Amino acid sequence: MGEGEPRQKLDELLSAFSKMTGVPDLATEDNGVCLLVFDGRTRINLFADPASNDLVAWSNLGEAAEGSAATLRALLRANLFGNGTRGGMLGMMPTNDDIVLSFRRPLSTLDVEGLRDLIELAVETAEALQPLAAGQAAPAEHGHELPVQLGGIRG
Repeated sequence: MGEGEPRQKLDELLSAFSKMTGVPDLATEDNGVCLLVFDGRTRINLFADPASNDLVAWSNLGEAAEGSAATLRALLRANLFGNGTRGGMLGMMPTNDDIVLSFRRPLSTLDVEGLRDLIELAVETAEALQPLAAGQAAPAEHGHELPVQLGGIRG
């Protein structure tokens, strides 16, 4: 995709998504981001990254509190292999201590149904992780296991 094409593709997908859902006039703002708010509490940002030609969807889960080592450990466990994030990534904004859940999808193969699925995935996962990020919930007892049994190096 050329310069400006990723954003144009996202705006086309947002227009189709508007028609599909009946939500009027979805489009990116001047900064290139489209902010979707669900139930007045869950915010999903959508951005067409021109460097990678990916759609980036992210949600701020809240600010990491001082002395939140247990919370950060729980989030890192959820992040392990994407098992507790449903394939998303957890990180921190570089300008503050906001904990962020993000997903990436290639724009070149994304259609309106894929956009809908990504938005649903982002909302459901953000809502599941918000209490954990706030230190209000214990981590799940399962879902963060290693996909393989670790053993010694054999040569």
